[in-house]
Amino acid sequence: MRQEPIPVVVTFPLTERTRATIEGASPLVRVVEYPARQIEPGTVGPPPTEDQVAALAQAEVLFGSHLDPIAVHDAAPNLKWFQVLTAGLDELIEQGILTRDFAITTMSGVGAVPIAEYCMGVMVMLEKDLHETMRDQVEHRWNFHFSGQLKGQTCGIVGLGAIGRELAKRAGAFGMRVVATRRSARAGDSDPDVDELLPSGELHRLLAESDYVNLCVPLTGETDGMIGAAEIAAMKPTTSIVNIARASVIDQAALVEALREGGIAGAALDVHDPEPLPADSPFWDMPNVIVTPHRSGAMDGYFDRAAEFFAANLRRYANGEPLANVVGRERGY
Repeated sequence: MRQEPIPVVVTFPLTERTRATIEGASPLVRVVEYPARQIEPGTVGPPPTEDQVAALAQAEVLFGSHLDPIAVHDAAPNLKWFQVLTAGLDELIEQGILTRDFAITTMSGVGAVPIAEYCMGVMVMLEKDLHETMRDQVEHRWNFHFSGQLKGQTCGIVGLGAIGRELAKRAGAFGMRVVATRRSARAGDSDPDVDELLPSGELHRLLAESDYVNLCVPLTGETDGMIGAAEIAAMKPTTSIVNIARASVIDQAALVEALREGGIAGAALDVHDPEPLPADSPFWDMPNVIVTPHRSGAMDGYFDRAAEFFAANLRRYANGEPLANVVGRERGY
């Protein structure tokens, strides 16, 4: 059984509650004081300062953001484990974090419920034309018309992971038929939360059958650009896309054209490239598009939930047990 202290560095500001949660994981945990700085959401942080480097030199465990530059990790020569604050590592992967030799774990699943609720919310909005109704209200325009219902329609889920599964449960409760792809699925596989489970190679079939396509995949070499002009053309003109993955999963130019020309009915986009979405982006003014500022998983109390997850992983680490949510180097998540 381990006896020596576990020096932990947290690169974002701690509250009394989150600090207590982390320190309560094990008597061995020692939180190293780190002069954390607030940065703008979606903005990669600057290189570490001299004081931060001094703290990082002590770190065995690092709990930080995917927006920390790789220089933060490189300043921690004794680092054995990095817990990222989010489910994705996008910016850090681009900087080569997967080539480092310390363990990496993610928050996959912590934000699954609020993101699934977001997907259901925007599907309801698109189906009931509520996004148009809000514009009508701003314009003081009385625009009575009929709209559809989600019951009986097909909810396509590209990526049956933690988010996709929570969405499948909710879509099923709405009476929707649920079809999903999963990277590890094989032909003939089934899953209790979906009506039909397909291998990733049958993406075009899912797109052709779905009334709503929800993109719930991590950004990897396989998923980058996976929805291009051919995939959009495989969808029905009445289909709408919901993207909570990453913007580059979809060919943005092809998406704009399809939305303008009636190739698909609409879209709800929570992820953009770049972020914040530039003021001249065509998505802002499209009547069939819902734009949100990458906040589908931004639930109240997220940092408390994240600290609880990290503390549970810290207990495993202190006890020499396998960590949860370990990133696979080959697959990138």
